[in-house]
Amino acid sequence: MKLYRSSIFQELSDAFHNDSLAPSLLFQGPKYSGRLSLALDLANEMGIKDIIFFPSRALGLELDAAYNMLNEKYSKRMLSFFISRVRRIIMQYHPSLQKEGFETAKEKLFTTAADISLMLSDLEGLDIDERSSVLELAEKIYSQAGKSDLQSKGKKKGTISVDEVRAIQNYLVGSAGRTMVIIENIEDAQEASRNALLKILEEPYDGLYFVLISSQGQRILTTILSRLRKYSFTPLNKNDLDDYLKSEFLAEKDYSSYEDFLFEMSAKESDRALIMDAAKKIASSFISRNMLGLDEEDECFKALDIYPSYFISLIIKEVRESFISGDVSAKRSYSIIKRLDSAMVSNGVYNQNIKSTLDLALREECFVH
Repeated sequence: MKLYRSSIFQELSDAFHNDSLAPSLLFQGPKYSGRLSLALDLANEMGIKDIIFFPSRALGLELDAAYNMLNEKYSKRMLSFFISRVRRIIMQYHPSLQKEGFETAKEKLFTTAADISLMLSDLEGLDIDERSSVLELAEKIYSQAGKSDLQSKGKKKGTISVDEVRAIQNYLVGSAGRTMVIIENIEDAQEASRNALLKILEEPYDGLYFVLISSQGQRILTTILSRLRKYSFTPLNKNDLDDYLKSEFLAEKDYSSYEDFLFEMSAKESDRALIMDAAKKIASSFISRNMLGLDEEDECFKALDIYPSYFISLIIKEVRESFISGDVSAKRSYSIIKRLDSAMVSNGVYNQNIKSTLDLALREECFVH
């Protein structure tokens, strides 16, 4: 990704090599604009292997796509992509975050992540020509990393908890070398977490680098913003996106977004049809303010279980296309999209059931106005 964000990467690289890199960075921009990839590229440039990651994205979409492409387009490049996507999942399970007194379920997640890490090391040690052995081990890794509770670490309450901030502090007291902490959707952190994080940003530890990732920088606490070096990421333009997908993944056609590409690579054709049809029906219900029948709504919500965040993005896409075609006013489309965005924030921060959250948003839009 650094090839497509060359100016930002070069500035950061130069600052690091000149000992002038800010210890706390903000990568601000829309989803899939290269923010996380560039953060990991920067860590590699700095020789940092000690990374603590707090994700908010749907990690399963990329993992499923990576595994399918490894099987369908077997190559060293696809193997590297698969390994990198598994690592993004297990980076949540940094030893600093494991504590005594964990309930058995959460303790087991850390154990599983450690087992996956060992299998990844074995996988990296295999020769690419050992196809059957590579694919056999990749399947074992995928079956473990693909579990939804492992991908989300079974915790919500904002993107990072106050206990996790304190755990990082305790870890850094006795650590040596460089550490990078990457936090997605920092704007969703709760007040106690923000205040604890602010103390570290005010008095940074030697060798500690924060990369905070945000889609809505205006929601970040002003006192935190003032301590960050900000970098803005725009969506990849169509030419760069096409070039990236074709050069990196041998994509055979053009896609409107990276997420659309991942969706096609990850889901079965029957699942894709189910999800897209259900999203159209829900979007139509929002636009017309006519509730679906209970049975039809239940069928649509079954598709929500497969890729929740992408399902919501498809609804938003349908609403925007209806606005462009003149079927819905700018005011109505803005109201719907704002309500959907709020539903996703509520789901992520408060761990509300995504089906209930979407159903409430639909009923409010249909009946409140």
